[in-house]
Amino acid sequence: MPLLIHDARVLSMPMGREPARGAAMRELGAIDRGWVLVGDDGLVHAVGSGTPPAASIRIDARGRVLMPALIDAHTHACWSGDRWSEWARKRAGEPYLSILNSGGGIMSTVRSVRASSRDDLARSTALRLQRMARLGTGTCEVKSGYGLTTETELRMLGAIDDAATACAGRIETVATCLAGHAIDPGCPDFTDRTIRESLPSIAAARPGTTMDLYIEQGAWTGDDAMRFVSASLALGCPVRAHVDQFTRSGLLADLIGLGVRSVDHLEASSASDLATVAHSGAFAVALPATGFALDMRFMDARRLLDEGGTLVIASNANPGSAPGLGLPFAMQLAARFMGLTSAEILRATITNAAHLLGVAGHVGSIEPGKRADLMLLHDANEDALVHGLPSGAPGLVLHAGRAVNPDEPGFEATP
Repeated sequence: MPLLIHDARVLSMPMGREPARGAAMRELGAIDRGWVLVGDDGLVHAVGSGTPPAASIRIDARGRVLMPALIDAHTHACWSGDRWSEWARKRAGEPYLSILNSGGGIMSTVRSVRASSRDDLARSTALRLQRMARLGTGTCEVKSGYGLTTETELRMLGAIDDAATACAGRIETVATCLAGHAIDPGCPDFTDRTIRESLPSIAAARPGTTMDLYIEQGAWTGDDAMRFVSASLALGCPVRAHVDQFTRSGLLADLIGLGVRSVDHLEASSASDLATVAHSGAFAVALPATGFALDMRFMDARRLLDEGGTLVIASNANPGSAPGLGLPFAMQLAARFMGLTSAEILRATITNAAHLLGVAGHVGSIEPGKRADLMLLHDANEDALVHGLPSGAPGLVLHAGRAVNPDEPGFEATP
């Protein structure tokens, strides 16, 4: 039945043909005392102000904010096992890279994933996706990367597909193959084998899949990293790159020259590096939850935006360096530690994230024809979402016009 949400502060966030930069980052398309009509097909049919149309079901927003659901463009939500025991080592001062090099960190999760079935991975991933949906995420990227063999990476990607099917109607999922994650110490020719065997096999099984790699000391570096990128692109696969998290790689200009789609982290990037990214067509993906969890270092997102860059903010949900599932928390950290305004943070976590994931044609704004992935906040000011502290669901979350968390108090529908 048609659904009308009325008397809302509607943030329509109109979607341009290109991601938002500059002044566009500050424009939210706000309609005070507006309304949105959702059809039986789960799409937005009309948006307006003044007297609303008739509808079978009505929700009186009472002046609260109605906005697009969030889009989490960088997560590692498919994993098994846990790494809680490593936090005592981190808090005692042991660096993350030291834990990784001693066989912990990413490799600890790799061992757990290799021992897990596709069904087990799918079930645990689906549970995380459902929790993320209740916290406001309407579309979520999920990476593989804890397999490090062709067979296990494909098992992870299959499990992500299965989890997406299980969660249909609550959250949309976009899979990425992080074949270039940690270096497997048990495989002496790991980088060559990955480039020579894994990339072609995965590209053949899943044509056009976005590939990803982790460029860092103890992981992919130098020529090996550049060969991974070139080989992936030659196979017709877009490439994203984790880069400059702990140490400056010096590879940003080369990566951008090859045409990577995004560069993620950038905590250790120099001012000139950020200018290079800002003046390119690559997305810069900030992951503030990781900085908060590990070392209180954050991308200089303010500088990047002032240079005209394209910013995305994501949760980086994973079992080690960002052990949480809520994108709103990453937004709140961005407000506190990155010098960004509420509007810029909302654009970065919705509009630009939609463009990065290739879903801007059907989600990421409240416009006729778009899927009705919406959030009706508890508050009448969007600053509450960005400047508040984690406190559960930010409001009523809808996916294709249906409530993901119908038990959330304070949102009564009337005939």
